[in-house]
Amino acid sequence: MQPALKIFAGADALAHIRENGLSPNDIEMVLGASGGPKWLSLAAIDRYLISEWFQQRQRPLHLLGTSAGGWRLACYAQNEPLKAHARFQEAYMGQNYSEKADALEVGAGCRHILSEILGANGAHEIIHNPVMRYNTLVARCRGLGGSENKVLQGIGMAGAMGSNLIARSAMRPWVERVFFHHPQKPPIDHFPHLPAKHVALTEENIGPAILATGAIPLAISGVRNIPGAPRGTYRDGGITDYQFDLPVMPENGYVLYPHYFARPPIGGWFDKKLKWRTASREYYRRTIIVAPSWEFAATLPGGRIPDLQDFYDLPDYGQRRTRWNTAVAECERLADTLADIHQRQAWAEVAEPLPW
Repeated sequence: MQPALKIFAGADALAHIRENGLSPNDIEMVLGASGGPKWLSLAAIDRYLISEWFQQRQRPLHLLGTSAGGWRLACYAQNEPLKAHARFQEAYMGQNYSEKADALEVGAGCRHILSEILGANGAHEIIHNPVMRYNTLVARCRGLGGSENKVLQGIGMAGAMGSNLIARSAMRPWVERVFFHHPQKPPIDHFPHLPAKHVALTEENIGPAILATGAIPLAISGVRNIPGAPRGTYRDGGITDYQFDLPVMPENGYVLYPHYFARPPIGGWFDKKLKWRTASREYYRRTIIVAPSWEFAATLPGGRIPDLQDFYDLPDYGQRRTRWNTAVAECERLADTLADIHQRQAWAEVAEPLPW
């Protein structure tokens, strides 16, 4: 029988696991990828990490997420992370829009999700959390891509996409990467391909930054003029950092990456169909990827994990919610498997080299 969960490790991480196993204290950073409803496949793993793995954490743990991954990790950094995560999951799964919802309607839905994530004191708690250090990436759209006119914005996005075909760095006239980082020292200081504008998070800008990192172009209205950041329109962090192609290589520890796909990560949103462009193996030397296996995903409703396409294939809220409820319940098995691996210290038995 094929395992439900796959564990992949970069060269340094794999050597460490084979010699020492793996403990929560080995982890210095957690990544959370973009991907819309795909994150629902990781909800049970999130709860396990929050409630058990990192519950007694005393040393700083860096969190870096974009889009839905950024929303997930914002829950980790609150005083009652399990409650924040439960609010997020219910609000996300409860999205119900009109048949021809425009970007303003979906944007209002996202603002509701954000309010549920943060609750009354979430912004303060995240900024002042001494252990869970939250960071996110957002794309500031230049030129036509900053317009809320769908035609003009589409032209701007097409310009960025066409430029990306040449090289990721060619998107600079269209997109600026903005790194909203914890007030303490940022966990990354070098951003290849596209330089990053660094902006320290505050209680005033963390809400807009979290909202912006999930603002999918054309589908969700952008966020204008975030406090402390350059003026402009901010959109989904997945444009530049969809599944991460960044040098996340802590000197003394490792990176844990709960991911929804057991395949090589890609860098930006426009790289999804560019089969030749995958993340650097060098950047993943110290990373451990935890992902549902393809065989397990095929057993879920529709033969795959939840996806943005569900909003179009299942426009009826009741049908979509039923499918998602079933998928989330089935994915509890992933957390159970991870807990079993850790309790038996079977990391060396199951960890594999990176699949690319």
